[in-house]
Amino acid sequence: MNKILFGGNFNPIHNGHINMANKASKQFDADVIFVPAVVSIWKSDTVDFNDKVEMIKRAIKPYKRMEVSLFEALQGKKQTYSIDMVKYFINKYKNDHFYLLIGNDQVNAFHKWKDADEIANLVDIIYYSRPNYDVDLNNVKRFKMQLVKGRENDASSTDIRSLNNLDLPYDVLLYIEEKELYYIKDIKSMLKESRYKHSLEVAHLSYKIAIHNHLKEPFKAYTAGLAHDIGKDLAFDTQQEIFKTYFKDYLDMPNFAIHQFVGAYIAKNKFGIDDKDILEAIMFHASGKEKMNDIGKIVYSADKIEPTRGYDSKDMIEACLKDFEKGFVFVLEENRKFLTTKNGDIYNRLSKSCFEYYLESKVTK
Repeated sequence: MNKILFGGNFNPIHNGHINMANKASKQFDADVIFVPAVVSIWKSDTVDFNDKVEMIKRAIKPYKRMEVSLFEALQGKKQTYSIDMVKYFINKYKNDHFYLLIGNDQVNAFHKWKDADEIANLVDIIYYSRPNYDVDLNNVKRFKMQLVKGRENDASSTDIRSLNNLDLPYDVLLYIEEKELYYIKDIKSMLKESRYKHSLEVAHLSYKIAIHNHLKEPFKAYTAGLAHDIGKDLAFDTQQEIFKTYFKDYLDMPNFAIHQFVGAYIAKNKFGIDDKDILEAIMFHASGKEKMNDIGKIVYSADKIEPTRGYDSKDMIEACLKDFEKGFVFVLEENRKFLTTKNGDIYNRLSKSCFEYYLESKVTK
């Protein structure tokens, strides 16, 4: 039987790791053993080892040919090396053929690994490419490395820890929330408890709508939903200072909309989010605007209809799950009715343009 050893920090595991393992498993007809590091040689850990293991278990649950090993933890050492791992598994499964799966960055540094030549003699080295990353062909040739073929994925644990890119299995997202790991600590510290809970609900509903509508990157909807209100609980003087300094094109907007611009500023400058669709969704989630992107429509809707809002939004939720664009129009119609009865502001230029573009224009078509 073929087995693939996949060691790493997995802090946290993400869809890039799963994609690598799944493609390698199919190409080499092999089971994949994830071997998380207790302490990484190259990186500092930010979570407990048991948390990393639990996230891996959740991520690989749908895959029959994947498992996780506690090899490193069971060694009782401060530091183990890949050569130790390789020898352990070869001795444990004497009749199996082994591969060692590594990433592009590890290909280029492999000659620096402890006993690198011995590792290459004991197992076949396989690697997965990443976008915009050049591989050291000298190492590929020297250690007889083989390429795992498949779609490249630019997810990184570093980006995930900072909220920049949450390309994660949904169960891992939930675990990070539950244990308040990584970016969750910062998000929670910036919001009142009630607003934090609302933000989680918006994130979950946004993700669900994106999944039901087969959007390719549903984690973007989750990210925008989670971060949409991060500017709202700042002192209002601070909000105004950011707003007046960085959003001079929107100084005519009323006070209720200021936090959406501040939220986009914080998302970009504190959390490093650079995805234009996510930033735009945050920037216009309260007011709306004409020609909103898909993530923007979803987050606008989720913000207005998430279940803890205190009114019956079941029909609007179902409409968004069925067709997020038609559901968005339904939410707009209901929101305009609500604001009109409450003497809310529907005449600021952004909200007005949104209502006119999506509601009044459809009547004339």
